[in-house]
Amino acid sequence: MTFKHHLMVSSVLLGVSLASAASAQVNVIEELVVTAEKREQSLQDVPVAISAFTSKQRDLVGISTVQDLTNFTPGFVYQSSNDRSSMRGIGRLTNVHAVDGAVSIYIDGLFTTSTVLAGGPPLDVERVEILRGPQGTLYGRNAIGGTVNVISVRPTEDFYAEVRAIAENYDFTNLQMAVSGPITDGLRFRVSGYKLDQRKGYFKNVNAGLPSEGSKRDEYQVQAQIEADLGENADLWVSYKTLVWHNRGGPGARAGYLNGPYETGRTDPNFSIVYNSAHGYSPETGVNGIVPGSLRQFNGSTTTSNPALVDNHTFNTNIPQRVRLRDVNSLTANFVYHLPTVDVKYVGGIQEYKYDLYGDTDATSVQSYQIPLAPGSICGTVGALFAAGRSSVNCSPLTVNANNGYHYFEYPKWFSHEINISSTHDGPLQWIVGAFYFNEKYTGTGSTADFFLVGPSSLQTPILGARPNPENYWSTGNYALTTRSKAVFGQVDWQATEQVKLTVGLRYTKDKKFGTEYRRIVCNSDACYPGLYPALGLGAFGPGTAANWGSLLGNLTALPAVGQALGLGNALAPLGGLGNGAMDLTDTLAPKSTNGLIEGVKTPSVCTGTGAAQVCRQYVIGPNGIASRELEDTSDAVTGTAGVQWEPDDDTMAYARYSRGYKAFGFSAGGFLADPKADAETVNAYEVGLKKNFGTNLQFNAALFYLDYKNLQAPVAVRVGATNVTQFVNVEKSVSKGAELSVIWRPIDPLRLTVDYGYNPTKIKKSLLLVDVNDNINTGAVSIVGNALPQAPKHKFALNGTYTFDFEPGDLTLGATYLYRSKSYANVFEREYNSAPSWDQVDLRAIWAPEGGKYTVIAYVKNVLNDDGYAAAVAASQRNNSATVASDRFPNGAQVYELTPPRIYGVELQYRF
Repeated sequence: MTFKHHLMVSSVLLGVSLASAASAQVNVIEELVVTAEKREQSLQDVPVAISAFTSKQRDLVGISTVQDLTNFTPGFVYQSSNDRSSMRGIGRLTNVHAVDGAVSIYIDGLFTTSTVLAGGPPLDVERVEILRGPQGTLYGRNAIGGTVNVISVRPTEDFYAEVRAIAENYDFTNLQMAVSGPITDGLRFRVSGYKLDQRKGYFKNVNAGLPSEGSKRDEYQVQAQIEADLGENADLWVSYKTLVWHNRGGPGARAGYLNGPYETGRTDPNFSIVYNSAHGYSPETGVNGIVPGSLRQFNGSTTTSNPALVDNHTFNTNIPQRVRLRDVNSLTANFVYHLPTVDVKYVGGIQEYKYDLYGDTDATSVQSYQIPLAPGSICGTVGALFAAGRSSVNCSPLTVNANNGYHYFEYPKWFSHEINISSTHDGPLQWIVGAFYFNEKYTGTGSTADFFLVGPSSLQTPILGARPNPENYWSTGNYALTTRSKAVFGQVDWQATEQVKLTVGLRYTKDKKFGTEYRRIVCNSDACYPGLYPALGLGAFGPGTAANWGSLLGNLTALPAVGQALGLGNALAPLGGLGNGAMDLTDTLAPKSTNGLIEGVKTPSVCTGTGAAQVCRQYVIGPNGIASRELEDTSDAVTGTAGVQWEPDDDTMAYARYSRGYKAFGFSAGGFLADPKADAETVNAYEVGLKKNFGTNLQFNAALFYLDYKNLQAPVAVRVGATNVTQFVNVEKSVSKGAELSVIWRPIDPLRLTVDYGYNPTKIKKSLLLVDVNDNINTGAVSIVGNALPQAPKHKFALNGTYTFDFEPGDLTLGATYLYRSKSYANVFEREYNSAPSWDQVDLRAIWAPEGGKYTVIAYVKNVLNDDGYAAAVAASQRNNSATVASDRFPNGAQVYELTPPRIYGVELQYRF
């Protein structure tokens, strides 16, 4: 069904409901107070497109996660598996921390780098405010796309306690508690927390005996708050929060599936420096297949094809994914001193965490297989000579250890301080000025994880004098980076007349990033050995491949004996000291320069050779075999806003606003790229809006916007030697425009209807030509002009209706939600294999609230029809296009889908003391 049909059906349903209620008693829509512009205002008075959700509204509608928030917020998209958010097509497209996010997240005024925290439970979160469009004045840090403000429930003057218990299918339980009240006069406390468990995942492993995955969770959180009145003029609020995960769910964990067959080529195009584990499933015979009967799988598995093609909630791996979040400490303080006409406020704090993700690189249960020998191979000859007693070394088909794992980690620690001074008088001129400082120290992996083989392998002993590699890493790329951001800002609001208010704001921001990136690549596949043997003078022996050298591949120590067996005497004796193992490609693949220094790299350049043969290296290789280089650069910008709002009456506010946003330059740290830096992004945003109350029962908010977006930092996969890595390029010019609508109508007291709709066509207007590595037909650089921006569905629609039956013992509220989202793309290549299809969903909810408010019971079903939904688009998985192997011939990459949860049903009990 097309979106127009969905919209027509929804409109008819809405119209029927409204017509039936037209002559009934009206009800007042509650006023919502927000702090979007760092002072308390009615949402209807703020000249910014905002979606705000109180804890009461979240309970009413059923908003319990960040993904739920996006469903009811036009223009907002969240990729759960990678904890990335986008607003109106401007977002974070990579998890490399050296590239800033584009949507800033503030928890009680403290900037945080994780969006997932915005989905905290309604028991703890009083309100979530989502400001759309660049907030380059009051929220400068990473606010080029928008800002999400999360405000915690604060301590109470009177004693209060509440517990909530939630139970769902998939063996899910969530026990929450909160206690609040006075300690002494002027001193209050609040302690809250939850323990959440989901014992069954959404995805089943067909590999016997291994756990299910996908939202399988074991986590808890504790928060403690103190609020104090320090005399008549000062207030202090302090919060400490800690959080622990031992999960197979959450950011990074399994959330979708590969919608295509296994890539069974001997070489995986993503990781060609080791043999492809899934080649053990190859349907080919002879030299293009495996040695018959050599396939070994873990746990006696007999699976040889992708089970997700039969059931998209099944998978096949031997290393379970594991998410671990530990050492989480978050300390936040707010201090306000009230002068007669001015407030002086400090907001600051410190946060840290350690996040680790472990999993199965090859996504199969293959343990090992053997690569067939080619007719006339050196290995076959040596093996025959050994069998005849004429060789001291033996040779057989190469056995591939296919147990591949990965480790991705993030270990950040940051603090920030903000001081702002704002007017509090009733005069026509209101103002706020402030200063901000942010400092973060971060260590983590780059655009890909660290990859390693489990168990002994030749990777541990690289040849040709390279340093040992005892942990079996074949690709590692890490970095340690410090980010500092400083800013000063100010905004003035002038009530020029009773009906007209003018706003002007400015911010100056300076960002600096500096640190060290590390890289090592060790190869053990046909991608690296072919050039080795000719370089050693062995070209006459045939290619340096597993099909030719078999189990002797990389065993240079055995070459003297091979030469003797072949009747060459001691001709190969000089090669005997070169080792037995894999090839270290770190120096070979590291970027060299013949045209001066690399921008952003501060390591001194050391050149060898002369003239045209001169090669300059801006890196060093340490005694552990790991290459390192220093990165450092700065960027700054003046941003701000200018606007006018018109209020002809108490129920109408129209506004026009210009805002300029900025996001600092980025480093593709950990990738060791020839061009590791991308320049800063900027956006000029133009918005007009109307916020209108029709009487006391209909609220209508609408906005039209146009974003002139420059230098989008786009991650693009590029080939570096034998492996693919991600670098960042600047897409010169893009446009995001559209319309957004939010309506609340309470035509009669028991009926509440809401509509949230976003229309957001986006287009890349100017860019250099780029190579789509997932296109195996058009392999050259192509134009991306005219393509949509990533993670920007053209249509988003949410319709919610609730009806409350007022019985003598209490109220029963029945609610239903319809959601629709159109197609979106994962990256700048607008291709079907990078898309998330359009989808829709129906949710149902019932709330029983007895008289007295002592307890509440909520029953609900999400995704009633158990349809597939797509949280965000995911880039395709690469495929080979072999000229000789039919089963390894693909025109393009295979789709990867990230799914929203299947049908979820549950019950929640809230009890207040």
